[in-house]
Amino acid sequence: MLSILRRLGERCSDLSEEYIPDPYVIAIVLTFVAVAAALATGTGPQQTMRAWNGGVWTLLPFMASIAVLLMAGDAIAKSPKFTVQLEKLARVPNSQFTAIWFVSFVAMAAALVSWAIGLIVGAIMAKRVGYECKRKGISVHYPLLAAAGYTSLMVYHGGLTSSVSLMMADSSLIPGAWEPQYRQEIPISETIGSLPNIVTTGTLLLVIPVVMGILHPKENIRELPTAAYRKIDSVVEPEEIDTATVADGGQPVDETGKRIGSTVSQPAGGDRAADRLNDSRIIGLSIALFPAYFVLDAWVLQPGGISNLTLNSINALFITLAVLLWVRPVTLVDQMRESVTNISGVIFQFPFYAGIAGILTGTGLATLLVELVSGVATPMTWPAIGVLVAGFVNVFIPSGGGQWVAMGPIMMEVTTEMGMEPRDAILIEMLGDQLTNMIQPFWAIPLLAIANLRARDIIGYTTVAMLVGLVIVVGWLTLFLAVL
Repeated sequence: MLSILRRLGERCSDLSEEYIPDPYVIAIVLTFVAVAAALATGTGPQQTMRAWNGGVWTLLPFMASIAVLLMAGDAIAKSPKFTVQLEKLARVPNSQFTAIWFVSFVAMAAALVSWAIGLIVGAIMAKRVGYECKRKGISVHYPLLAAAGYTSLMVYHGGLTSSVSLMMADSSLIPGAWEPQYRQEIPISETIGSLPNIVTTGTLLLVIPVVMGILHPKENIRELPTAAYRKIDSVVEPEEIDTATVADGGQPVDETGKRIGSTVSQPAGGDRAADRLNDSRIIGLSIALFPAYFVLDAWVLQPGGISNLTLNSINALFITLAVLLWVRPVTLVDQMRESVTNISGVIFQFPFYAGIAGILTGTGLATLLVELVSGVATPMTWPAIGVLVAGFVNVFIPSGGGQWVAMGPIMMEVTTEMGMEPRDAILIEMLGDQLTNMIQPFWAIPLLAIANLRARDIIGYTTVAMLVGLVIVVGWLTLFLAVL
């Protein structure tokens, strides 16, 4: 069995390197596939174009929320105090298997707190574990390390930043165009906190890292590139930070005031009033009062406590943490500039996927797809079919929230017709949607930027993880929603 998995991983990796283009090209191809499908089902060219544009402008507010979440998550994961802890963790693995397993497990665990943090942590851990293994003389396949880091996107919907669950827990985020019966709030205790989600997500967390470790090739191993190794090796080690020049909340700087490991020079201090203001801890920390109060008000002062968890409150929490971890305004702005660079591909490509979502919604393609498959579904088979539908649509709309905007009403309608609860539709959607992130590299863009790899380098390995995950998700959801 182990050899079969390894051969499957090698075969998928070969195919990926041969045929998988960059994420932007995939977005273009999928756009024209959606247009062709709309035209083939009787929608006129003008209506199709209007549907595309309608999707872009409808999802722009959601895109802004996701961009803030990614930037804040990137800043948190790269903060000096956080980075030092990740570097210590990276020294734990002592073999090929444990290196891959460890990166996957840490990334997936971090994604349960935040998918944005999990994604960045996965990239950082892949690079740092690759460095530590090379330093120890352990030959580890670097693309597989990065693929292991990307498995964080296989479980994020089961954690605190599940966009579908958070959307349905906040009536202000539920699309106003939906019919009233589908606009009812569903607390996260019935979705993220439900037994089916906890068991399914827990199983994925235990099994997928092991699968990734088994996939390690026996030959043609590509270690961390020498240039990347030397760059990491030149950075001040954690033990040396106390004796280095330190500024900006613990970040070491060289004699010119440039943060070590940064591409942007910033002053460690200055005599001008403007420099003192830029470096002021008091000013830097004071602004945290506002997002911190939003979190306190939502989770403590208002009835419901943590059940009031929403995308807005998560963003407020992450902004607070980013401010507290970087302390000084000048260093936070510097880091955010670097964070924007890493997520620029996501920001640029999101409108194109929003346009695809508009085509699926505005032309009725999404409804037609669900109606076609639901016509052959039964209460026993619907969890499996629903997961496959959610995964398929995710390839065209790689945004849990964006996909739910397009699919939510019809998924809830079919699910209730099968004798299940509306919250079961959310479970089917969120656990199915995340699986095909492993073959849709849109969200891998920040990870690939940090790891300096291309989508084709990792998709072959993550495809195997997806197939194993599909068996796990379908098995547990069928048991909980259709049998018990």
